[in-house]
Amino acid sequence: MSTENDQFTIESSLLATKLTTLVTFSAATATVTKLGISAADNTELSGMVTPFVAAQAAMSNKNSITKTMTQTRDTAEAKAVAVARKFVKKWYYDNDADATDVLNADLAAHSDVRTSHEGAAIGMPTMDVEHQTGHRFSITIKDAAGSQGKPVNIVFIRVRYFVVSTGLTVPTDPADFCKFTDNSRHPIVLILPAAQAGLPIAISSCYVDAQGNEGPYSAVVNTNIS
Repeated sequence: MSTENDQFTIESSLLATKLTTLVTFSAATATVTKLGISAADNTELSGMVTPFVAAQAAMSNKNSITKTMTQTRDTAEAKAVAVARKFVKKWYYDNDADATDVLNADLAAHSDVRTSHEGAAIGMPTMDVEHQTGHRFSITIKDAAGSQGKPVNIVFIRVRYFVVSTGLTVPTDPADFCKFTDNSRHPIVLILPAAQAGLPIAISSCYVDAQGNEGPYSAVVNTNIS
């Protein structure tokens, strides 16, 4: 079973609405005064979200969507999400914004960003990635002993990936990859949209324990979507 449950890993039209609310609420005078949000950070957020929202709106007529439009939207979306993740961590979650502010900004009640693990150490997995037909990858995760089974206290195998559209650079830390899937067991199959065929992709993985903590990431595999 595979699920995507990051608060920004949602269907693009819903994401456009979410980010628009975040921009509007964060720029309100009362919010700026209360949370101390800097004008520069609000400007950066708006500057990334606006072109994404425009690109998504341009795709409202499904019969007129082209590959170029999809790639333009995906590039703008990845940039907007990268800035939004850092923005909400800094000004809402790390800033101890109260629950009302978090909800009014259309954010999840708890941060989805990685936290440090304070209990037993989480091991680093190894990862094998194989191309499959239909823009798919078959992914195999093994622990230090070479077993595909989940280690004790591990709930999910998290596979993060970053599609490199024009103008994007792969983040140094896999935790900053825009998309991820949580998998409870093998087989792990990553399916990409047909419109992304030919684009480079970076993939990495980690174990997630029962407390929601991420362990260290495997080596990043860089390849192309078939």
